[in-house]
Parts: sequence; C-alpha cells; structure tokens
Amino acid sequence: MMPTVSDICTKELVSIKISASIWDAVKLMKDKNIRSLLVIGTNPKEYYILTSNDAIECKIKNISLDTPLSKITLQDVHTVDADVDILEIVNYDEIKYEYLIVVSQNKIIGILSQTDIINNIDPQILFQKQTISNIILQYSVQTIYEDEATINAINIMKSKKLDSIVIVDKKNKPKGIFTTKDFLTVFSNQVNLNLPVKSYMSSPLETVSSNIKIFEALEYIKIKHFKRIVITNDDNEITGVITQSELLRLINNKWMELIRNRGTELSKMNKRLIEKSTILEKNAATDFLTQLHNRRKFDTLILYEIEQIKRYKHADLSIILLDIDNFKTVNDTYGHDMGDSVLRDLAKILKTSSRESDICSRWGGEEFALSLSHTNIEEALLVAQKIRILIENYNFEKNLKITCSFGVAQYKITDTYESLFKRVDKALYEAKNTGKNKVTREQF
Repeated sequence: MMPTVSDICTKELVSIKISASIWDAVKLMKDKNIRSLLVIGTNPKEYYILTSNDAIECKIKNISLDTPLSKITLQDVHTVDADVDILEIVNYDEIKYEYLIVVSQNKIIGILSQTDIINNIDPQILFQKQTISNIILQYSVQTIYEDEATINAINIMKSKKLDSIVIVDKKNKPKGIFTTKDFLTVFSNQVNLNLPVKSYMSSPLETVSSNIKIFEALEYIKIKHFKRIVITNDDNEITGVITQSELLRLINNKWMELIRNRGTELSKMNKRLIEKSTILEKNAATDFLTQLHNRRKFDTLILYEIEQIKRYKHADLSIILLDIDNFKTVNDTYGHDMGDSVLRDLAKILKTSSRESDICSRWGGEEFALSLSHTNIEEALLVAQKIRILIENYNFEKNLKITCSFGVAQYKITDTYESLFKRVDKALYEAKNTGKNKVTREQF
C-alpha cells in the first residue's frame, strides 16, 4: 500500500506571519537552516511560501529589509488532503508545486515538498540499469570562476532562475558550489558581495560519476540530504547538474509507463485513471460493426445477473438467441458491404425494441443475443415475436427483406451458464430446422 501525504509530510512547520519583515524571515530561515518558509496570510486558508530565491530577488532589487512580506510577491501554496496517495501527487497537477500544505479537516498538519516525495518512492523499483549519463545532457551546468565577485554569481542565479552555480578554477576544474543556502548566509551576515565568490562557496564540492545508476543517485541524495547532484566524467570535468525535482519528473514518467503497461490499479490515483480509460474500456467491450456489446461483455453481464438471482432468490431472467436466416446468400449475392449494412440495421432494431435494463449483444457472425431481466419465458416469447415481426417488415438497404429465427429460454435456479445457453441454443436450432422465421421456446 502506498503511503499517504500525511505519512510522509514534514510536521514540524516553521512559519511566519505575512506582517513580518523580510529581515525577520531571512533570519528565521538562517537560524532554522531551511530554504523555504511558510507565510501565513491575513485571511483563513491563505498560505504562501517564501524561498531563498525570493530573498535573492529582494537583494537584487535593493528592497529594504524592513519591508513587510505582504508588500512583496510571494508564491501561492496549494493545499492537499492528508489522505491523498503519494502516487496521486506524482502523477497529476500537484507535481508542478514544489511545496504543498497538508490539511486534515481544514487544519494544517504539515508541509510536503518534492524532497519528501522523492525520499519515499522506492528507487529499487525504478532505473535499475539506466545511468545518469543517459539523461544528463538535458541538465547542463552553470559555472563561474572562483575569483569573480559574489554579486556576479547572484546575478547569474537570478537571471537564469538557478538555485546553484558551480565554482571552477582557471582550468575549469570544480572547486565548490554556491547555492541559495550560501546566499542566505551572506545575506543574513550582510557581507561584502564584491569579494570573490570562493570566499562564500561551499567546498569541497562533492560530485558523482556519470556512470552512476539513477537509483544509486537517488540513494545518494537521500543519504547526503542534498538538493542536487553534480555529475562529472572520467576526466573530472563537470557534465551537468540534476536536481531532485528533475529526478522526480523522471520517476513520474516511469511510473506512468509502468501503470500504462501493467494496467495496475493503485489506490485513489486509479479513480481518475479509470475515469480517463472509460472510452477504452467501452471500446474493448463493444462490437465494432454493430456497436452492441460483444460476446465477452455479454458473458460477463449474464454471469453477474445469475449471481444476483442466486443470492436473492427472486426475479426472472430470460434469454433470446436469434440468427439471420440465409445470411450467407446475402453476402454471396450482394457482397459483404451489404451484409455489414444488414447487421448494423438489425442491431438498431434490437436496441430500439429493448428496455434500458435489457442487454443486447452481437453473439457472433449473424447471431445476436438478448438478456431480459425480470422477465419470464411467456413475456420473453412476446418480445421475441414483436422483434421477429419488426425485422420481417423492415426495409433493409436495396429493399432487401430479411427474416430471423429465435430461440427463447428462461433461467432456472439449478442452471449453470452453460446449461442455460445449451437450452436456448437448442431452441434456436429447432426454429431454424422447422421452417425459419419463427420463435421456438426451450424444451425441458
């Protein structure tokens, strides 16, 4: 069973009121060693997230640190019910949000990040053989020389919407990394941003080989509590950086592939998947030519009807089996297109002559079957006669006249599916062999 969001969310919330200043927020983030802060709005259920990137934006724009949070642009944060399945989050719209507020009965119980999600999906299921090198070309790395000013690194991160930048020496060998976490430190300490970025970078820089398996990379992130991994080739040259969010998107795509291929039913997520697959299911249960139920679907529905009768020991069930008389002659004389037209018209007659509760099916070839619930054999014989006359009097394409033979049987409590259809099939055979264009009831 998949965990719910309440199982995996962070329940130790760090929050601040929207009336607090930027300085109060940055200091709280620095003291708590967090990169994002929940901001409580003035109205009920109004929540925002202040991230370290938002703080960078304020710094770049020289916004006063005394400015209230209510005066700057904050990210809306959406809520999610506590009992939602983790895979439901992975596979639908919520995945675009880096954070979600987890609520139960309109009360906040925690906050869910993409990190929480990735740390709770079993990596052994996914990417057992594929290496990071197969995907890293999609995720290039931004570098800056170690002697450049820190403000230049911050400006690059801002303009390119990055949360990290790799610091290299003059030989382009990695020396360290400057992240939004480092930015919060320099911001809160009010340091000189014209000093070289190497003064404030995190070092030494930990990297992984491009030959690492994706599931190993996920394990590495979990163990190290990193937000991203830096990838190097065999020559220790940086080839890319991939974040947890990007890995999570890869996992999402893989889960979707597994679900499509295996048809797996997974908790509440499948509620929406099933809704989307209704059309496919209908097609799989429908005869393409006549748009009636196919035999497989008819069998399933009849078995269900029989189980209901056995359980409640009341209600009648009758079966009508009909076959087009001399249908081979139609195909031989007029061609198969004409034969198909006859089958379609006959299906329309059956549909318009049936109740909503009746089940119409193309039984196979030129045979059709009807299941009449709450109908005894005497009533079913009347229905069959009515349909027989309608078919006999119907003007098919090219004014062709068609007749059908009918067999009728009623379900008995001692019946099996096989015994019931053996009787109705025998009745149809009798009708065909005693003149055709007639209705014959079962013989006991």
